[in-house]
Amino acid sequence: MKPTTRISTIMLLITILGLTGCATNRGIVSLQLPESTTVVAANGEEVYLESVIDKRIFEEKPRTQDIPSLGFGGAEKATAEIKKRSIARKRNGFGQAMGDILLQEGQTVETVIAATLKRAFLETGYKVLTEKEQISANTIIVKVTIQKFWAYMTPGFWAITLSSDISTNMEMRANGNNIKTITVHSDGKYQVATEGNWMEVIDLSIQKYLKEVKNEI
Repeated sequence: MKPTTRISTIMLLITILGLTGCATNRGIVSLQLPESTTVVAANGEEVYLESVIDKRIFEEKPRTQDIPSLGFGGAEKATAEIKKRSIARKRNGFGQAMGDILLQEGQTVETVIAATLKRAFLETGYKVLTEKEQISANTIIVKVTIQKFWAYMTPGFWAITLSSDISTNMEMRANGNNIKTITVHSDGKYQVATEGNWMEVIDLSIQKYLKEVKNEI
């Protein structure tokens, strides 16, 4: 190999590795979910968010990067709390799975979705009940299961793509059952996969999810 070719190859490898940031460690992030400040006229209906349950399935060696998986011993060795806090899997410049990204302690995908749903209902005029004892025969009971809440990386030649998926099944019960599936997807092009960039693309999906929930209810 000629010296110039060798140097070019080395520089390319450095560039590819640099695009992904530090992919081997475990990142901890906190998603900011401010309370609703939008004032809307009450629509006369009230809701009670009975449950938000994480139903995501983790795999040890998924065939595609959009399927949840974990480093540091894998999903089989992870506690239920770690799984509920897991939101992304890091990869190096060649697409190999490495470290992962978790929400900070006290924050899970369940609490994030619950806060987003509460904001959606408030901003569309619903009264959100906080205690089960407050419900009446006319209260709309809401139960949600999380099918997807995951961010992932697709390597590129000079840039990487960070993607984020959210999908939930929402059951609304009043005088009858009404099940809605809400799914959103977001992409972002970045030079490096910093924790801030992961948070940015996930936040984009949360904002899209908020909008879709408001449209559906």
